Amino acid sequence: MIVNLQATPYTAEKKGDVKRMRKDGKLPAVLYGHKEKTQTIYIEKNEFKKVLDALRKEAVTVNLSIKNKEYLCVIKAIQHNPITDELLHIDFQHIHKSEKIKALIPIHIIGEAPGVKQGGILDQHLHEVVVKCLPADMPSHIDVDVSNLELGQTIHLSDVELPRVEYELSSETPIVSILVPRAVAAEAKPAAEKEEVAEEKKEGEEVKEEAKEAEKTEESEQKKEKKE
Repeated sequence: MIVNLQATPYTAEKKGDVKRMRKDGKLPAVLYGHKEKTQTIYIEKNEFKKVLDALRKEAVTVNLSIKNKEYLCVIKAIQHNPITDELLHIDFQHIHKSEKIKALIPIHIIGEAPGVKQGGILDQHLHEVVVKCLPADMPSHIDVDVSNLELGQTIHLSDVELPRVEYELSSETPIVSILVPRAVAAEAKPAAEKEEVAEEKKEGEEVKEEAKEAEKTEESEQKKEKKE
């Protein structure tokens, strides 16, 4: 997701300028990257809060406008007051469209797993993952569909295909599983045992039938030999 944000350059000339800026609803920030000169800027706090709301749901790339010039950026750091949680400062990193970047992408579980309906417990191991790709290929989030997930099954990163996107974690990293509670396993065991006994009984009967057929064939051959 790309969001547009307006920024204004500033220079703190007197002590307390930054503090007064925050009181006026302005949020100090810096823009840096690619050996370019670091720019001190500020943005409207209320506007950035909208970006923050989006960040809680998906990955965000910022199109930062400064003096009619636009910079494609990622947010590298957000500083809060440790006591009041007030926003204090933002770091923006300028990126190029042809340069691969890393970002933390949230994972959304969608669908209803059959294994849950059977008494299993959905266990999400991974809620977000670091990916590396070009800005144009950066997903805002990753959807993982559990509609076909049965008891005891797991979906791994290798099961989620994203073109031109690299994962920082191993492709065998589990994302979500359906755990089998002991009670459900205990109920399933007798049923499985009964099925196994029935299968063995069926196989035994088939063996007996084959033996009878063999005996009949042998008797028939013996009678034929006596006649001859």
